[in-house]
Amino acid sequence: MRRDFTLVELVVVIAIIAILAAIVTPNAFRAIEKSKCARAIQEAKTIKTAALSYYADTGTWPPRYRLTTPLNPFLTDPGVAGWDGPYVEKWNAHPWTGHIGWDPTIDLDDSGVVDGCVVFDDDRPGTSASNNQGRIPRRSMIKIDEMIDDGDLATGYVQGDGEGLHAAAGELVIMVVHDGAP
Repeated sequence: MRRDFTLVELVVVIAIIAILAAIVTPNAFRAIEKSKCARAIQEAKTIKTAALSYYADTGTWPPRYRLTTPLNPFLTDPGVAGWDGPYVEKWNAHPWTGHIGWDPTIDLDDSGVVDGCVVFDDDRPGTSASNNQGRIPRRSMIKIDEMIDDGDLATGYVQGDGEGLHAAAGELVIMVVHDGAP
């Protein structure tokens, strides 16, 4: 005898699947965002190590490198005596597909002495500057700030989303060299 599923049985199965999806989906998205935050922190640590190696070899910090700068001093010899790079294997976009820059000219803590900072720019590499297509979600910025610093985007070693002195909306700045000290 052939037995088919009743409408009630099908509705119960669909309801169970919907409940499971409602539980699993937010957790999956949180895990993805958490891994992006961890990757961003790792990128900042990699650049810090590269900058320290550059400094050890040359006695100077790498020059500023942002989206519009034609030469990446971590990958290509800028003509500085002692340069023994490349100091990174490759230069990545940040996890939200924006450009990562290096800026040793920012006084992030307003101490009167410049700091070496990694800048997670909201503009994508390979596009025109100021396209804002790689914006970092504010919640992720706060998470990164909590993992490294004080959880306040307006103060400390991590500043972002238009708060603080040097971070534009959608961008994050992480100090990796304090007051020019190696």
